[in-house]
Amino acid sequence: MPMRAIRVLGKFLISVGMGVLLFVVWTLWGTGLATQRAQAQLSKEYASLPAFDPVRNDRGELVAGPPSSFKPAPGDPVFKMSLPRIDIDGLNVVEGVGTEELSMGPGHYPECRPGFRKPLCTEGEEIWPGERGRTIISGHRTTHGAPFWGLDKMRTGDEIVFDTKWGQFTYLVTTTRVVSPSSLAIANPDSKKAEVAITTCNPRFSAAERLVVFAELAEGQK
Repeated sequence: MPMRAIRVLGKFLISVGMGVLLFVVWTLWGTGLATQRAQAQLSKEYASLPAFDPVRNDRGELVAGPPSSFKPAPGDPVFKMSLPRIDIDGLNVVEGVGTEELSMGPGHYPECRPGFRKPLCTEGEEIWPGERGRTIISGHRTTHGAPFWGLDKMRTGDEIVFDTKWGQFTYLVTTTRVVSPSSLAIANPDSKKAEVAITTCNPRFSAAERLVVFAELAEGQK
């Protein structure tokens, strides 16, 4: 191969290498900056939302959840979440688990209604913190701020605290599981307990599996 062709090829390979490097830098750090800005805006939006009055059912009993009229749009802030074990404090959770929603922060798995399509929604009733059933939250582990980078460090008995516009709820971790992406162990609309499932990719930098942390509402709040 002529020397000139070798030099051209060398420059081409260097350019490709730099392009790959810049892409990796953006994926791991640039997306984190964008998510950080989104979280700051979400905090302002959430702070401006009014608190809900206590909701009662037909029997006059208090219901630990938002009113039935609460139907947030994709990307709207819906509550805040803290996981003290892994230094997460007041992280904004948005409605929806699509690509755009998860780029802003962890997402709450919604019911199928305008703005949400299967398989990124449930045909059953969506469950909110404090309610009986399973609240499902998904989030990134390596990009977009990597909110669930340390989720594997959660242990039985660790607290997960939700600050909502209808009250504060503390859940205690019961178990951690690694499942396939298609596993039905995550979505369980028939759960009789007030519980939460937090899911993220596993292992880090791969979507081959799902890491799921399960927790139940602490005694005294049920």
